[in-house]
Amino acid sequence: MIEELSGDFFQQLRGFYYTAQTGGLRKAAHFMNRNPSTISWQIRQLEQELGVVLFDRYKKSLRITPEGERLLAWTISTFELLRGMKSDVSSPSGVLRGTVSVSSNLPFSAHVVGVVSAFRKAHPEVRIKIRRALTYEVVDDVASSRVDFGLTGMTAESSNCELEELFTSRPLLVVPAGNEFRLPERPTPDDLGRLPFISFLAENMEERGDPYFDTSLRSLPRPLNIVLSVNNYHLMLRYVKQGLGVAVMDEMCLSASAYGAAWDDVVAYPLDHVLPVVRCGILLRRHKRLSSQAAALIEQIRRDPSLREPALVRLRDARIALGGES
Repeated sequence: MIEELSGDFFQQLRGFYYTAQTGGLRKAAHFMNRNPSTISWQIRQLEQELGVVLFDRYKKSLRITPEGERLLAWTISTFELLRGMKSDVSSPSGVLRGTVSVSSNLPFSAHVVGVVSAFRKAHPEVRIKIRRALTYEVVDDVASSRVDFGLTGMTAESSNCELEELFTSRPLLVVPAGNEFRLPERPTPDDLGRLPFISFLAENMEERGDPYFDTSLRSLPRPLNIVLSVNNYHLMLRYVKQGLGVAVMDEMCLSASAYGAAWDDVVAYPLDHVLPVVRCGILLRRHKRLSSQAAALIEQIRRDPSLREPALVRLRDARIALGGES
């Protein structure tokens, strides 16, 4: 037998979800177009029905409890299942409908343009939404189920998500051609310590840091000499071209950031002996329930041979060939 559940219970779960994701009643109320008092009442009703405390109240802030974390995971799975049910039942046999939402960093987004275009032409009733995001934002989007899946490069594991690796991308040190740095073919941490750096400035830099290599760069024996910080890799390359400093990025990022310009006056050195290689692929929340249209797009991405060994840009100078040539 199926237990009777009221519509109020599902609204209470929605209020709980948005409160847990935003960290406050006012923000949750804004997303739901409700009054904060309504959301507060929904959470109290939910706590009473389940017999647990979902949030610890600290003055004006809310902190989710372990019981709340467990309910949050169930809530996400429940609404994913309901969304998948609606999409499947409303689609005629063999026809895909609905929306697929993806969170992806810009370099990866550039690499999948062909795959996404082919999928959309084959399934014209599927709407695809791609959100540009930094790596930590992709992880947050996937873990909270704001999106169906993510496409990104990672150097560390996520506790709530799993990465299906499609290819790897080496870290590079990008420097202006004709520089006077006198770098060896494989720069050492000491070499990095004496260079002027153009760094990537991510939002909430103090908390998050560089989206790729911050942890490893911070562990170097000497702190980096940061002369300029920007939040765009293409701008980083342009400042490198001007001779202002050097930059660190991976091969995929370099290939996507070099659009619309000639980069003959920029050279690159591999840093995979100093920094972790970036694992690039499909990011899914653990125990994710995918809609039929999201599963179909993921399968097409998996099958595309160009994403197994993408044509990454490899710059070189007279002493080093990143493509493996002498």
